[in-house]
Amino acid sequence: MSIFEITIGHSAPPPSLLAAIFPGLVVALVGGIVVWGLTWLKEVTMAKRNRHTEAEVLAFSLASELDRLVSACYEVVNDPQEEDRETGYWEPTVDTPKLTWGSDLKWSSFPRSLQYRIRALPNKIDAAVKSCAAEGEYGDGPPDFSDYFREREFRFSWIGLEASALRFELSKNYGVEYLDRGSWDPDDSFKEKIAKIEKQKEELAKARKNHPFFQQKVPIEELEKRRSELGAALEVAKAKANTTW
Repeated sequence: MSIFEITIGHSAPPPSLLAAIFPGLVVALVGGIVVWGLTWLKEVTMAKRNRHTEAEVLAFSLASELDRLVSACYEVVNDPQEEDRETGYWEPTVDTPKLTWGSDLKWSSFPRSLQYRIRALPNKIDAAVKSCAAEGEYGDGPPDFSDYFREREFRFSWIGLEASALRFELSKNYGVEYLDRGSWDPDDSFKEKIAKIEKQKEELAKARKNHPFFQQKVPIEELEKRRSELGAALEVAKAKANTTW
């Protein structure tokens, strides 16, 4: 037997060495995963807490504006109107509500659907103003301007309801103290006005549908005949006029 043993290539470590190293590696790996998981959970929890805090601050900032909008819509919906003594035209006595949001508000702290509904309110007011202007120009006109006032009351009843619902949501989800309105409930007024105007619109649509002007259907042949007769009558009238001169 030779005194020296020569090994060519890589030799595997002895089993005793693997048994000593492997448990340590497993412990280090598991420990690293646990530490990373705890750190990630802590960061997520802190981010969620900070976001909720920012949302609460934003909710408090918006609540008073929503309360004012509800009140302004109520005044528009219940505008007594007044008659101009010179023209005899009826005019509004209440200004149209205005609403703008600051550019420094942290909207991202709110859920996407909530922030969209709140940020859309100025656009809804603008759309309502344009719709009312169209009714005033193309509706039944002076002196009553009933189409204009009907559209105004209808649009701002819906805007008032939306603002009121958003105000309640801020109170419910972010702890903003709800405004004590006592016996005054603007939501009831908005709902009653909407129901009343929707009924009026149905009656107007029904009356328009039953009107002889909309019911009468003239065949195209009859229209062509009438056009020809009208053209012939015009030619005769021109001939007589030339003869007279």
